[in-house]
Amino acid sequence: MLKQLFCGGMAGACAKTVTAPLSRIAMLFQVHSLVSTKGLANPQFAANLPDAFRKVLEREGLASFWKGNGTSVLHRFPYSAINFAIYERSNTAFSKSLASRGDWGGAAARFLSGAVAGSCAVCFCYPLDLIRTRLTTQLPQTEHAYKGITDAVIRIYKYEGLAGFYSGLSATLCVAVPSFSISYMVYGSLKEYVLDDERFSNFRRVNSFNGNTHMTIPATLLCGAASGSLTAILTYPMDVTRRRMQIQAQYVEIADRMTAMQHIREIVKVEGTGGLYRGLMPELLKVTPFVGTTFLVYEVLRGAFHLTDKP
Repeated sequence: MLKQLFCGGMAGACAKTVTAPLSRIAMLFQVHSLVSTKGLANPQFAANLPDAFRKVLEREGLASFWKGNGTSVLHRFPYSAINFAIYERSNTAFSKSLASRGDWGGAAARFLSGAVAGSCAVCFCYPLDLIRTRLTTQLPQTEHAYKGITDAVIRIYKYEGLAGFYSGLSATLCVAVPSFSISYMVYGSLKEYVLDDERFSNFRRVNSFNGNTHMTIPATLLCGAASGSLTAILTYPMDVTRRRMQIQAQYVEIADRMTAMQHIREIVKVEGTGGLYRGLMPELLKVTPFVGTTFLVYEVLRGAFHLTDKP
């Protein structure tokens, strides 16, 4: 189990690094209106994807696309490990309880297991997620920009206390719980169809080492992309909200800080309903490479450790 957790953690960390540029651009779009009107002479972020990449490259250089990625990797490794471990155990328990429900029971077990796993992983790793968001979205020319992970930890604790590390947690749980629930349910259901239905026989292979049947790489990419895309579309408005709540302490006076619902109302009022989906395109573009990198790294490491397909 420890080897499998290590493989999953490394796969998640590598996938985060590969897709870091798209993740950063998506975050910048999400918080655009919160940070671009704070007395700065020029708009900080662009209105479309190509211009966003160009402006960030010109302003901060190529390496800036990976700003905050160190924290992201530190966050992703335990996040993936905890998620994997709790999901497997929860799914086993729920599957036994719902075994008499047929196909519906299997989908429900995955949905509930995803909710439990996502909640536990988020609560345990949240401070790193918050620091990553602040490092990724902060403007380099601002007076109080963090110098790095250590500086962020010290200053958050000094000026906001322990509670500062959990700013926006409620909004994040509103994203994580349905996100993991939908993701595991959709991906698991699609995987069952591919592995069991003869119409998809060309999309599965038998492992000659242990005799287990598994999906081909294209099938895994398609199932992962479908699951990730649907999840992103359904939960994106709350993701925008939680990012804004995570960074508002850097840009907004205490008296003017807002709750999740106040952020949503403000976004719709100022930017329209479309404001709740700012940055969705780079978020969707990163789904397939994220899944692909995760799969590739996990399979390579699993082969190196001689692990079977069973958890």
